[in-house]
Amino acid sequence: MKIALLNPPASTRIIRDYYCSKTSKSTYLFAPVDLLLQSGILAEDNEIIVIDAVAKPLNFRRCLERLKTLNPDLTLGLIGAVSLNQDLEFYRTLKAALPSCRIFLSGEPILEKSEEWLQRHPYIAGALLRFVSKGLAQYIRGDKEPEGLVFRTAGGEIKSFPASREPEYSAGRARQELFLYPRYFFSFAMQRRFATFLTDFGCPFKCKFCVMAGLGYRRRKLDEVEEELDYLSWLKIKELFLSDQSFGAATEHSRKVMSLFQKYGNSFTAFVRPDQRDPEFWKALKESGCHTVIVGLESAVPEILSAYSKGYNREEITEGITRAKDAGLRVVATVIFGLPEDSAQSIKETMKFLREVEPDFVSYNLAVARSLTDLRKVVIQENLAAGAEMDQGGSFAGIRTRSLGERELIRLKQKAVRDFYLRPGYLIKRLFKVRSGFEFYALFREGLSVLSKNI
Repeated sequence: MKIALLNPPASTRIIRDYYCSKTSKSTYLFAPVDLLLQSGILAEDNEIIVIDAVAKPLNFRRCLERLKTLNPDLTLGLIGAVSLNQDLEFYRTLKAALPSCRIFLSGEPILEKSEEWLQRHPYIAGALLRFVSKGLAQYIRGDKEPEGLVFRTAGGEIKSFPASREPEYSAGRARQELFLYPRYFFSFAMQRRFATFLTDFGCPFKCKFCVMAGLGYRRRKLDEVEEELDYLSWLKIKELFLSDQSFGAATEHSRKVMSLFQKYGNSFTAFVRPDQRDPEFWKALKESGCHTVIVGLESAVPEILSAYSKGYNREEITEGITRAKDAGLRVVATVIFGLPEDSAQSIKETMKFLREVEPDFVSYNLAVARSLTDLRKVVIQENLAAGAEMDQGGSFAGIRTRSLGERELIRLKQKAVRDFYLRPGYLIKRLFKVRSGFEFYALFREGLSVLSKNI
């Protein structure tokens, strides 16, 4: 069967993968991990075509023409809350142009009430509930109970089968060679060519604003991790963007993965919780090739950290950032503005805390009421949603707080960006830490883009 893996066109540079769609806050763009993992699962028995219309880029008309020329039997496409209306319009048009093509989707809008969602959108054949699931491959083979899949039968009946809860998953070898788009660019990479990589799925922690808490947590088989690293080495790609949401959560598994990274000489960026208390972990992370860690600071307000079950406090955040720096790692702190409890004062407090802990970079995000989250329940109950489309990247606000409207949130987020990055002392320190021509280019390119969106 001919299968198209599709990241549909968009009016701007957006990212739809891993159930967390957003606009790119600068110029970064990477291979959609949903499609990447499915490429390994589906390639065993099918012909795979990859179309990333954001990375190509292809507009609505050109992307549609490309698909009509290829004439796939089935399309697995991404859909995101950040671009919901334009995504739905594209898939409606695609189905009209290729009536025999079955369209399956992956993305956060279809995670909840999936059967009702399919009833409302009859041009969609089904939804893949977890992108590490083999359900779509099983469906194609004719299995009666494909796991992690909701689909419409030939007779119009909608059937739903839950995702596997096995602690390990197998996705084969992702077809990385199909995702070598020149437009992919990662802000924190140390080399121009890089690959998106995954060693686990979901997250074992239960942060109430995060979709990962509702996905379950599964580890990737180590032999597949090594097989893909070996293949990337053959492709001469050593730089990785590790898409694991909490690397180090499964300590023993992570240590074995780090040994493999060290064996293949990889260089990488990883999401790591700041409450990793063992200094040896941070040292091992550095020795395995990690140069940058992304840690969830989120808020400086203790009550907000507690309310959303972060599992750590301000002191542990400070200690984690210190341990990472002591190990020689660059630190990116993520923050979230716009949770219902947020006010101008709480945002000001977070901005002050950031200057105290002094990460190398800060990623500023606006709260989004993701599917499967407790935050979504609160937003619906208190009527805080500003619209069906939501953007964590901050180009627009998807929800209000109890005291701040959408425009005020955008204004405060832009001010926070300027106040952190435009400090003369910070800029001088950042320049003195540059170690290569590519790092300087990336900093200059990304810096201009970030500031242009926040002036």
